Amino acid sequence: MTDYIVLLFGDTEAWWDTPEEERKAAYDAHGRFTEELERRGHTVIGGAELPRASEARSLAPHATSATDGPWTETAEQLGGYYEVRTDDLDDLMEVCTILSATGDAVEVRRTLSEEESA
Repeated sequence: MTDYIVLLFGDTEAWWDTPEEERKAAYDAHGRFTEELERRGHTVIGGAELPRASEARSLAPHATSATDGPWTETAEQLGGYYEVRTDDLDDLMEVCTILSATGDAVEVRRTLSEEESA
């Protein structure tokens, strides 16, 4: 089995101002996503929704002090992630279309094992 991180990118500032019914629909899509992963034999081993990007603290390369806000100045920021264990990356990508249908960009990356990162 291989572990993958499913990164969700979107307008994290606008998300918090989204009407409640639209937010509920997005949360419902996340529920369908995790149910479908389980149904297809994938395992969610972690994940979280992140607060507003403006709450981030960042360090620039070689910086000696932190600044408020995200490192990049873009409309799309990391809004959350899932960590998924699976043997079928192609099927995982197919299930991720449930999340991309909400309007977020989805990036899936393999995580390195302890042996690979040593």
